[in-house]
Amino acid sequence: MSTQNSKGTALITGASAGIGATYADRLARRGYDLILVARDAARLEALALRLRTQTGRTVDVLPADLGSAAGQDIVANRLVSDGAIALIVNNAGLGPNGPALTRAPTA
Repeated sequence: MSTQNSKGTALITGASAGIGATYADRLARRGYDLILVARDAARLEALALRLRTQTGRTVDVLPADLGSAAGQDIVANRLVSDGAIALIVNNAGLGPNGPALTRAPTA
């Protein structure tokens, strides 16, 4: 955790781009240390470096594919073992496989 006054740690899934990256930026600026979760380790590292530099917060990366049981276990283990986690932003999502207009309905 950062030596600066912290509100705790926020774990953000789907953090490598888009809304997840925006949440990460805003929460770091509001005093949270971060754990960034997504599949793309390189994008997570780039975001973490930027946020550390700009905000002085502690930012950890946790590469994990939440579409797999192994990836879910990685995050679950961190949640259980890290008592500093005060906030979770569950932003990860999976889209349909294939074009939406040609995909058969599931109901």
